[in-house]
Amino acid sequence: MRSPLKGLAIGLLPFAIIACDKVGHFPDQEEICSFDNAREIERAASAAVFPDPVITSISVNNTTLWQAGQNTPITLSAGDIVTIHGAGLGNGVDVDFSKIMIGNTRILETDLVMYEQKLDIIAQVNFEIPQLHSTWDKNVLSWAPDQIEFRVPDHASDGDLIIQVQKRTGYLESLIRTGEPHNVVDAQTSRITDPDFQHNCDVVSTLSEAKSTPPISVVVNNPHLNDLIDLGRAVFWSYDYNIGTAHAVRDLDWEKIFNYESTDPITGLIADPVLLFGAVPTVPGQVPNEALDDVYFDPYPQQNPIPGFLTLQPQLTKGLTRNTGWTGYRYAESNHPFAGKGEWIGFNCASCHGYQITYENAPGTTVTKVIPGLPNPTWSMKWALLDKFEGIRTNEKGPVWTDGTSRSIDKTMLIYHMPQGTGEHNIVRAVGEGSHTDNDYQFSPIAIPNVTNYMAIRRSLSHTESYVGFEGSYIHAEEPDGAMGSMDKESLEALTAYMTILDQDDDDLRNAGLYRWLSQNDQLTAQAGSTPSEGEFVQAGWQNYPGIVAEVNKGKAVFDRDCANCHADGLGSHTNEKMIRLDEVGRFFAPTIYQKETQSIRATFLRDLYWVQHRGLLSDGHVRNLEDLVDPDRCSSGTDLYNAYYTLHPPLNTPKGGPDHPDPYPAYQNKGDVFRVPKADSTFANDTGDRQNRFTERHKYFVEVPWDEDFYYWDYQKMRSEYGPGELGTPAPIGMPDAPHPWCTQADDIATLTQYLLTL
Repeated sequence: MRSPLKGLAIGLLPFAIIACDKVGHFPDQEEICSFDNAREIERAASAAVFPDPVITSISVNNTTLWQAGQNTPITLSAGDIVTIHGAGLGNGVDVDFSKIMIGNTRILETDLVMYEQKLDIIAQVNFEIPQLHSTWDKNVLSWAPDQIEFRVPDHASDGDLIIQVQKRTGYLESLIRTGEPHNVVDAQTSRITDPDFQHNCDVVSTLSEAKSTPPISVVVNNPHLNDLIDLGRAVFWSYDYNIGTAHAVRDLDWEKIFNYESTDPITGLIADPVLLFGAVPTVPGQVPNEALDDVYFDPYPQQNPIPGFLTLQPQLTKGLTRNTGWTGYRYAESNHPFAGKGEWIGFNCASCHGYQITYENAPGTTVTKVIPGLPNPTWSMKWALLDKFEGIRTNEKGPVWTDGTSRSIDKTMLIYHMPQGTGEHNIVRAVGEGSHTDNDYQFSPIAIPNVTNYMAIRRSLSHTESYVGFEGSYIHAEEPDGAMGSMDKESLEALTAYMTILDQDDDDLRNAGLYRWLSQNDQLTAQAGSTPSEGEFVQAGWQNYPGIVAEVNKGKAVFDRDCANCHADGLGSHTNEKMIRLDEVGRFFAPTIYQKETQSIRATFLRDLYWVQHRGLLSDGHVRNLEDLVDPDRCSSGTDLYNAYYTLHPPLNTPKGGPDHPDPYPAYQNKGDVFRVPKADSTFANDTGDRQNRFTERHKYFVEVPWDEDFYYWDYQKMRSEYGPGELGTPAPIGMPDAPHPWCTQADDIATLTQYLLTL
């Protein structure tokens, strides 16, 4: 990629060049990590003894408030020191893989450290330096098998206190170094490029099943909670995560896009934000006030690493954000490195994690809301194509499996046809720029996750255990299309507090989704004993229909038999967070940068699945619906369903959606089941078609087929049989399973299991 800044740099004054921050080399886990044998011996000794955890008494500030057999709730206040006495509580969060929850609040088990982020403005690479700008101390103070001490978090609220313990039973072996453990760099420091910084490493642990204590009801006295939630809601809906200025520097004009002044590069029509990248207008009543009103942040939740540069002005540390008319897209004040002070449009959590849903919540009452936390199934990266965004049309070296020749390419066609509801971390960067997210020519869309009930998760973003959960993912997807700069502790704590209440619509959503599924499958009257309206069903709840309860209970038995090995826990998230090695779990598209780092994929959490399936299922979103996911034919090579998903063939024109999303997968061109990307017309002006085709062809697993000269097809069988040496540096292909997520149920149990999953 040729940055406009690189061209300007030639004529800059020497002092300006000297003032530029220079990126170094990001830490290479294969070079700097070593195996900690003593730590693993300690973990193995702990795993050898695994009794059921039991709480016998609880003291608060040295006063006993609860003893076994007591049924009255405990009252706690934020900041209280709680001492739990018991047996079998394990050996702590570093030896074991343990969690403490109070309601939806996880007791933070690791110190969070927020380092200053810098931008090498010539290379346009973001990195961090070993200089702290904020910290968030862990809440766990001590942990022994018979006693745990923790501090009640400032963002805690009412709920059940539960301790969950898992044992680290070993570690994943490296796919690169046969027979050796796989180590990864602590994700909190993995963006520090200072060669003298000492990084911590850890293995990717294998885990036992989860054992949890019975819930103990807790009331939390927290007078500041509502203020924290209000600030967190503003961060979620009103902040721009420093993206606006970054996109402006890279020549993306969001005002043109939202003023309908941009052209769809494929159809030639006026670009419609609704149709192209799932933008949702801000409508009062459908979004909170924070999405509509002007919001002033003092300070901004993140330091902006973009320097003033030619204007020699410091970056703003506070400022106003305002509504663009589109949910999740906000104007924010900042200093542009060339233009000086102004405001530019960037996007935030709500653009990707906001799903506009209409349903009846009571008889005759219809609600339309943008549900925060649910993945937006029609979000796409097409916005990157609607102006002159740097990195889309450029001169770029070929991937490692070619001769590396630098040639002109155009990424438009491939990005345009990327599956909706997914993103790609590195496709808009160039090979060899020096970024952590350089383009690697490994087509690896990752599905936008559902985060409506996410706080129990420690292994966030499929990272290893060192990632410390949601709170640790404060840099999200990094640059170029994610947030830039780590949050300060106060803002992150507020966002965490808001995230604990994102499940407030889940009961309605589960009931509405189950109602529609029963209706679509002609089971509503048979199981409900009547034909209620959607509003009546949602208001009553599925638990009040004995026939439905009986069928759900049958489905739970199937789930316990076929799914609980990975998706059972004591916290209601339906994952034990096991990391499953790539050669065991597989993936339809190439693994992401995070999955390559850990050489594994975490067992996901399950929630609101009727709505999540509209984005597509599994980590790349390639499975169309829950029935296909659990159908044994999908897991069995040679069946019609397997062949439809995983073999090359002419499109089958199979139906894919329901009344909510009749075509939720437009990347499949409305013509069937094979993922394919059109070839560009080579007669385009300035050889645009040739450059677009060259970019697609550089991806090893897009192939040409004899029956269709107009498309490149994704060859899953080629990918799973060849993946490894060129992508990971393994000595031989790692050999992925026949089907991604090769775990299905029995044919007779598909509908029953699906119905149960819709209640999670």
